[in-house]
Amino acid sequence: MNFTPEIRFSCVIVDDDESSRLILENFISRIQHLELKASFETGIEAFNFLSDNPDVNILLLDINMPEMNGIELIRTIPKKPQTIFISAHEQFAVEAFELGAQDYLMKPFSLERFARAIQRVSGNIQQSNKELVPNKIHNEIFVKSNARFHKLSYDEILFVEALADYVLVNTTTAKHIVYSTMKAMEEKLSGETFMRIHRSFIINKKKIQQVENGAVIVNGKEIPVSKTYQNLLFEKLNFL
Repeated sequence: MNFTPEIRFSCVIVDDDESSRLILENFISRIQHLELKASFETGIEAFNFLSDNPDVNILLLDINMPEMNGIELIRTIPKKPQTIFISAHEQFAVEAFELGAQDYLMKPFSLERFARAIQRVSGNIQQSNKELVPNKIHNEIFVKSNARFHKLSYDEILFVEALADYVLVNTTTAKHIVYSTMKAMEEKLSGETFMRIHRSFIINKKKIQQVENGAVIVNGKEIPVSKTYQNLLFEKLNFL
């Protein structure tokens, strides 16, 4: 993977072991396109920082930590960075990948293994940015599907659904499978029209037909609203 020289990816470390943090900080300092934003000992500290800084690109996350472990942290933060889990225990790997982990590093690991994980994550970020091209007037987006770029107006997009390493863009006329992440889609579909309501769903608020207990109806489909996003959704909708 070749990186554009001016592109830098921001990183956050979360690990309760000081020696592990120091090793990661050293590894990051040796990879030119990485920038360390913060390094935390606890999940609570990281949660507060990530809530205030949702544009972090890469999260290097330990699992076994007091108060809030890595699994709990990634379930809690509303806007998830590309995440590399780090652990001395392999039994958490399946759950980590179910939560969207891009890699799982077993301690101790080498600089070469770390660099390969970073290369994969950085490539994902770059690919997501390439395949989502927003129109300058901010009411259209081009998405790459089946080797073609399709122009979609915001008004025709109903909702976006996570689909493993892809996203499924549901429109009024078709469905487009796009190689991207929900984080990238959330960044591109910013503004008042779209809103993330679940780790697996972004909706067009204008297309909501009904609001039920813990769900919204869009184009006849019931879409869950996670507790993390409920209050924000209610604030943005005009209830009588």
